[in-house]
Amino acid sequence: MTSKTTNRIESIIKACSVILRMIKARPNVRKSEQVYYEILTKYFTRIRDVKQNGDFLAAHTVFFPTEILYAMNIVPMHTESTTWMTALFTGEATELVTAGAEAGLASEICTPHRGIAGAFTIKALPDPDVMLWSNLICDNTAKSGELIMELCGCPGYFLDHPFQESEQERNYLIGELQGMIDFLQDQSGRKMDWDKLSQLVAEMDKQIKLNREICELRKAVPTPFSPQGFLELLTLDYLFPGQPEATLYLETLRDELKEKVNAKTGAVENERFRLMSLFVPPMYLMSFLEKMSHEFGAVSVIEPFFTYWADGKLDPSKPLESVAQKSYMIPEVQMYGPMTDAKIQRVSDLAKQYKIDGAVFYADTGCRQTCALIKLLKDTLSEIDIPMLTLDSDVVDPTMMSQEDIREKFEGFFELLEDY
Repeated sequence: MTSKTTNRIESIIKACSVILRMIKARPNVRKSEQVYYEILTKYFTRIRDVKQNGDFLAAHTVFFPTEILYAMNIVPMHTESTTWMTALFTGEATELVTAGAEAGLASEICTPHRGIAGAFTIKALPDPDVMLWSNLICDNTAKSGELIMELCGCPGYFLDHPFQESEQERNYLIGELQGMIDFLQDQSGRKMDWDKLSQLVAEMDKQIKLNREICELRKAVPTPFSPQGFLELLTLDYLFPGQPEATLYLETLRDELKEKVNAKTGAVENERFRLMSLFVPPMYLMSFLEKMSHEFGAVSVIEPFFTYWADGKLDPSKPLESVAQKSYMIPEVQMYGPMTDAKIQRVSDLAKQYKIDGAVFYADTGCRQTCALIKLLKDTLSEIDIPMLTLDSDVVDPTMMSQEDIREKFEGFFELLEDY
């Protein structure tokens, strides 16, 4: 492992450690926030120490069934989230994106994936033992795995997820999952622990229920959850599915929100604007967005494609079937496959249930999948008199939008909402 690799992962760990010290020093801090950064630190520490501990490292793209890796005692490294964390905590994402561009990736490709390519090109991340990827949820994801295999010289497995949900397609997906397990057993020499996978499935079912409880609590007026706190919920299932620490975080957060709701205490001092967030805000502006939320009393109360789980229950006695079932329940899968009338209607229904005043669509210019929804969602929300702000932005590239730009656009939007 090169010094650049160690330093890059180490910089994320150090940033989390600094945040933890700040959290512990603040009065009336959210205990759940402390738990979140503790498990985040643990996650990246395992990646940093993977070689010296003799562990097996599997890099994987977003929306991947990481629970299978945990059941096999394989260390997971979520490629997109690692790029996001670099942008969020270190401000060093520009170097990765630039390296990706120099490697030949066009500007039309989303920056998390350009950043992934750049990170492995300049050895800013440890080379994985295997690369795992799928077609959930976009074509960028479907192609990134092949590129990383080439850059790192490692074997890989592509998990083909069907677009539709039927008995035939579920059986096909279960076969794909079993094929991936066979591949991992051959490459790592580690066997699937089916009892452990069953335990993880039981824990994931508990976590999904807790997520639903938290979503219900966020309906309260004023809403009790931090304005940008939904990114913690987003990251949790990406990195820690079925982990007891994730359950602890969700239980702690649920109890904190219950107390706030009972006391009629909101996340901001004067809640004025209840927002629906569509897609991911710029990571490099998260602190600024949080401050601006408190200044204007604007809070994201629901994120249909990131925090609202579909109906369903997982069965620990059928662990592999449950892993397949979960992939059809994750909030993001609503953006996968045909955008049906039912999916669009759900956005409208949630807007009413959460009493939102406006919606914000963070239009990542490199994400063709989500940007194709802009007009459809704007027209849908317009039918129920909900304005939508579209912000051309980028998840990790700080050259796309400045604090001044985003402030000006939000101020104009809030003025519009006041007139409704």
